[in-house]
Amino acid sequence: MLRFLARNLFAVAVLLVATSEVLILQWALLAAGGAALGAGGTLLAVLGVTAANLGLMTWMRRARSTTRGLRGPFMMVSLGALLSGPLLLASLAAGLAGPQVAAVGGALALSIGFGSVFWGYSVGQRRVVVEDVPIPLRGLPEGLEGFTIAHITDLHIGPQLRAARLRGFIERVNEVGADMIAITGDMFDFDPEYVEEGCLELAALDAPFGVWAVLGNHDVYTGADTVADGLRKWTSIRLLRDEWTTLDVGGEPLHLLGIDDPGRLWGDPDASALRRVAAECPDVPARLLLVHRPNYFEAITELGLPIAIAGHTHGGQVALPPPMQHHNISRLMTQYTRGLFESEQSLMYVNRGLGVAGPPIRLNCPREIARLRLTRR
Repeated sequence: MLRFLARNLFAVAVLLVATSEVLILQWALLAAGGAALGAGGTLLAVLGVTAANLGLMTWMRRARSTTRGLRGPFMMVSLGALLSGPLLLASLAAGLAGPQVAAVGGALALSIGFGSVFWGYSVGQRRVVVEDVPIPLRGLPEGLEGFTIAHITDLHIGPQLRAARLRGFIERVNEVGADMIAITGDMFDFDPEYVEEGCLELAALDAPFGVWAVLGNHDVYTGADTVADGLRKWTSIRLLRDEWTTLDVGGEPLHLLGIDDPGRLWGDPDASALRRVAAECPDVPARLLLVHRPNYFEAITELGLPIAIAGHTHGGQVALPPPMQHHNISRLMTQYTRGLFESEQSLMYVNRGLGVAGPPIRLNCPREIARLRLTRR
């Protein structure tokens, strides 16, 4: 079922939003003392609202330069309706006990749904949390004990992350004071117009053992070679593209592996490049894999790679409160939504990301800078 929903997510999302908007209309009619739409009227209304939403989205996509300011509010209103829908349905069902119950319950449902969206936009998406994460590895050389990595991912530099805010994020990353910095993809959103602007800011990232990165699917949408050329021209960031390298940390080798993202939103990735790079790299405990999407974890476990760091999910951006934070929309892509995972001899850390995609909202899912610290198990 999850696989079907993932492959048809856009159609399902549009239909659910339209249904929620019709529920809002139904509630407004009942609260005003009007008549219910009935089954036939509801179906026609859902089809009409779906067509209207699709038409509006098509127009905004084609007239991108003139509709840029409309896309954010449209997505936020749609999300508010989507969050309100299940609660509205419950209130309308309760309305069988009386119209006043439906009116009060519907008002409460709308307050929760749209209030959550407003909070996620005004407060939630402006929070940046530094997560301290110990990474216990078996057989870690004593010289690498306490080595720290500032892990960031999914900046989505573009219309929703311009130079001024990006500069503040980079200052926060540098303040972590890590030994190295790792970026696991989606540095850019989709528009190559922002590559120079973004790279000029990313150039300020600094760590004693360098800044290392891999490409994500949105970097591929932007243009993989365009992003790679920009990083090479304007920054000292080293991009790992289906390759590995070695850092000398006080005489101890730390091997870094990096894999290009295939550039697709859905589906299980082809692990052939990962298998080749892992076979070329020395089989020692001090190996760190940078990869964009966490769906590689089964292959990572099979290959016995000790630690991988990933992004891609944004932690869902909108999630239920702890301890149910893994219940979020990214579960349609992967079961590894956020945090540290362990399987056999392998660990993987999935970062919530520093940017946003789609609506500029984060609910129970603040932006993240992870300070990973290698320890001996």
